[in-house]
Amino acid sequence: MIQKTRQRWRGWLEIGAMVALCGILGALQYRWIGEVSVAERERLQASLQSGLTRLSQDFNEEISLLCRAIMRGDDSAYLVRLKNWQESGRHIGMLRGAFVARPVNGDMQLLRLQTDTESEDQIAWPPEWDGMRRQMLARVSGERTRGGVGARGDLTLIDLPRFGRGPGPGPRELEWVLLDMDAQYLSTVLVPELLARHLGEPAAAEYLYGVYARNDVARLIAGESVGAPDAEVALFQPQFDTIFRRGGGPPGRRGPPPNTTEGRWTLAVRNQAGSLEGVVARTRWRNLAVTGGILGLLLAAVGIVLRTTRESQRLAEMQIDFVAGVSHELRTPLTVIRTAAYNLRGKIAANPAQVERYGGLIQQESEKLTALVEQVMQYASARAGKTIQATKEPVDMQSLVEACAASHEGILRESGCEFEVRIASGLPLVLGDALALERAVNNLLANAAKYGAAGKWVGLFATKADGGGVEIRVADRGAGIPAAEQAQVFDAFFRGRRAVEDQVHGTGLGLNLVKGIVEAHGGTVTVKSAPGKGSEFQILLPPAPDGYQDEFTDSTS
Repeated sequence: MIQKTRQRWRGWLEIGAMVALCGILGALQYRWIGEVSVAERERLQASLQSGLTRLSQDFNEEISLLCRAIMRGDDSAYLVRLKNWQESGRHIGMLRGAFVARPVNGDMQLLRLQTDTESEDQIAWPPEWDGMRRQMLARVSGERTRGGVGARGDLTLIDLPRFGRGPGPGPRELEWVLLDMDAQYLSTVLVPELLARHLGEPAAAEYLYGVYARNDVARLIAGESVGAPDAEVALFQPQFDTIFRRGGGPPGRRGPPPNTTEGRWTLAVRNQAGSLEGVVARTRWRNLAVTGGILGLLLAAVGIVLRTTRESQRLAEMQIDFVAGVSHELRTPLTVIRTAAYNLRGKIAANPAQVERYGGLIQQESEKLTALVEQVMQYASARAGKTIQATKEPVDMQSLVEACAASHEGILRESGCEFEVRIASGLPLVLGDALALERAVNNLLANAAKYGAAGKWVGLFATKADGGGVEIRVADRGAGIPAAEQAQVFDAFFRGRRAVEDQVHGTGLGLNLVKGIVEAHGGTVTVKSAPGKGSEFQILLPPAPDGYQDEFTDSTS
């Protein structure tokens, strides 16, 4: 008993250690996944920002390529150079119109470059460009103005001056090329193309983008409102320094250094699933859920292993008890038979009364041996998968129960028990194996005689069940079965604590075989018991089909 208690405590300590270890692993995993999530968010943020920076550089370079192509020479052959650029086929849709502004007779003339007719057509100044016209006239007249002449309110117009010698020191603006860019093409064709190039097509499809006016964030040029962006970058900043240096402009004319922090537009992007932090957080919780599931499976596996080990240990102990019980059950009748045989060899053989007595004793003990061997063989057959119900034929349950009562009446009377038998007439037939069913009822009666003899009463009752079947009850007024053991009484090799302590003979297989026989016939067996008030076992068997009932009635008539 002390050894079992130690084993039980050791098992619980092992379980506690495994749970604590899994808890520590879970806490470490939570911390590690958190650190990995932070690093992943920073990596994604840096990668996204780097991709947008390269996108901005390529966007500005596309515009600068157009400007350099137009301003490549020192002469005014803009129409020829524009036509050559269009023939290159490189994003020609981004230019909506090209114009030349020239001072003539104190005014500023505006000419539209028409490559299809190879002409320069004079047109009226658009009202929205009037401020640019006045500033150009002021520059021609020698007035100093701050910055370029481009209209700050127009986000798509690029002004490119051509320099030459004029009155006064240094070069002066002689005329201007005005490039009217197509905002729709730039924002809905060029920007998505560059997004796919620098973020990758699968990644670009995960992001929403919006193009806004740099100085007016409420002015959405293209895309959709992204709210709080994951990253943003400036767009539309022509590289004037490289344009005029390669185009032959004066060395003193230098534009702002190329960068992606200033521009006319702002490109903002946001992940469709939410912010990058939200995406990483969901991935983190998903990883934690998977890790928790794995740890849970590990704990479940440990629990199953421990439970299986304990069950195997319990089964091994029960099998050892079974072997000890069978050995005891075999030893007693064999000893009696051997002793009786030895005595019959002597002078007792001359006494007919003693011979008859010893013959009956040998017969009685042989029957016990036969029953024991039969019980073990039945259990072995059931474990091997062989059916308990050997035959299927109509069984007269009234005659079967009466036969069982008659076979046990003498044994019960000898043990000092009152044997009460009540068998209703006209019990329905049961389709099954008569020998197996008889064995089940006899086993319950033998148990009642063995464990309930102290109550001096055993009852056998057979009636018609409410559902039309047969109900058989075997009751006693013995010590009863503890509530904690009632769920195990039908398990193989199980013997109650009191039976073991009182050294009551048995193998622990009888009730298991009874359950197997009854369930093989489609029935159920249950127990009702209370300590000190006895026990009652109830068998419910379904009736045979009506055709069998009618056939039996006709044959008995």
